[in-house]
Amino acid sequence: METLTFTRKAMSCLLLSLQVDATSSPRTVIQDIWRENHERELAQGTSMSAFISTSFPSIIEKMIKSDAHPSFSLHDIVSLGSQIEYTHFSITSIQNWVKRDFKDFIGHAEEGKKYSLQQVALFFIIEDLRSTLDYDTIRKFCHIVFELIQPLDFYSSYAKLFEELDERYRNCIDARSDFVHKWDQMITVAAKEHVAHTTDLSAEHKETLQTAIHVALTSVHTSCFQSLSRRYVHGMLFLHNLQ
Repeated sequence: METLTFTRKAMSCLLLSLQVDATSSPRTVIQDIWRENHERELAQGTSMSAFISTSFPSIIEKMIKSDAHPSFSLHDIVSLGSQIEYTHFSITSIQNWVKRDFKDFIGHAEEGKKYSLQQVALFFIIEDLRSTLDYDTIRKFCHIVFELIQPLDFYSSYAKLFEELDERYRNCIDARSDFVHKWDQMITVAAKEHVAHTTDLSAEHKETLQTAIHVALTSVHTSCFQSLSRRYVHGMLFLHNLQ
């Protein structure tokens, strides 16, 4: 069975569609994501078999069947977060975050042990950042950033820029260039351009938000490369009969 995979931009669009004043329904967003991943099957008239062979977690099925705007248990958050590319969610990890590591930032669950959209976005942000930052640094990072911007807005910002940078990479990076320097420059420019449109912040706060977005984008890319490295290691161990 195929598992539907979300980019961070797609996941941020899904979370935004769950807001009260959203213009798109969650089902429409999921349909668009599935359509983008199955353009060939749609063109060949084999979309039904492709859909049947796709596995959806129960939280996604609820959104598809009823345009539901659900609240989220910790298990729902793990299930949803595991659909995001290059992530490694576990229920044990986020239980520790809630009880100890990020208790002050995540806050309490609402009635029925359910979490809000902002809290869900915060879980996803922590997962991205922990690939490069220790927990104490992440707490300090959150303390600064979330005085300026809501978690879902921050997640949506760097998720969108992450895909834009991929496109810039394909168009701009030269094999003869200093990859790290060129990549760092592009992240700086993208973050600066994005923050420039934030008119309700002071110059100092804009600089802080720009740096925060820079850190988040770098963390996401680091997570991608770490995931690829793990896949190669697992393949090497398998082929050499090592455990």
